[in-house]
Amino acid sequence: MPELPEVEIVTRNLNQIVKPFEKVVEIKFYRKNLRNIIPVKAIQKLAGMQIKRIYRRAKFIIFEFAEGSIISHLGMTGYWRIEQLGWIKKKHDHISIQLEANRFLVYNDVRRFGEFNYFLFNEVGLRFKNFGPEPLAVETDLEKLTANFRKLKTVIKVTLMNQKNIVGVGNIYASEALFLAKIKPTRKANRITEVEYTRLWSAVRLVLDKAILAGGSSIQNYQNSYGEKGSFQSQFAVYGKEKQACSICGDKIKIEKLGGRSTFWCSSCQK
Repeated sequence: MPELPEVEIVTRNLNQIVKPFEKVVEIKFYRKNLRNIIPVKAIQKLAGMQIKRIYRRAKFIIFEFAEGSIISHLGMTGYWRIEQLGWIKKKHDHISIQLEANRFLVYNDVRRFGEFNYFLFNEVGLRFKNFGPEPLAVETDLEKLTANFRKLKTVIKVTLMNQKNIVGVGNIYASEALFLAKIKPTRKANRITEVEYTRLWSAVRLVLDKAILAGGSSIQNYQNSYGEKGSFQSQFAVYGKEKQACSICGDKIKIEKLGGRSTFWCSSCQK
């Protein structure tokens, strides 16, 4: 957490906040590391340059400049917010990017599992070379995706969460999509039919789209760049609802650890 919908929302927020081709005035660091060491000197050289665009790849936010890109991952508790001149630093603020007109993008991360890195322009693609396709991208070849999944012998829930197979489908949305597609999460990926995969890809897209529309899921720390919480958690069908009645059949929702993550499903609705 945050997962694809939450990162997509923050990316859209940043595109509303940052004007097209706006210059970065200064970049300040209040610590030298998050999950990894931050290349402070390389990033600070971007001061005075324009941000060409801000976009999402998987669960990463990319700030693209003419000569290179900053890649930001929110980890478990990270978020970006907008501040004005005279803003007061909070306890877990680690990075600030001063924009024109005395506006600041501030990165806060309580648990410091996020990433803030720098890649030359031609290196960004290499950073994501082992990542799977985007589930919401219109150019994603679903027939090819199905064929790749049907070669794998891991259980479908774990397969969905592996970023090498498909990106951005984290624990929450994998459980919700599998419920919507009526597929038991413990089934092997190579034992699921093509018809079921067609249903699954539709479910994945629908769940992610609905989550984005609802502002994401705020279970613990997540908030967008305006300090707003998401509300998709109120629409969960199975996630976090162990022993509660299934909204479809009334049977109790089950829970099991798969790939080290809690997985929720209805044994009557998901065969």
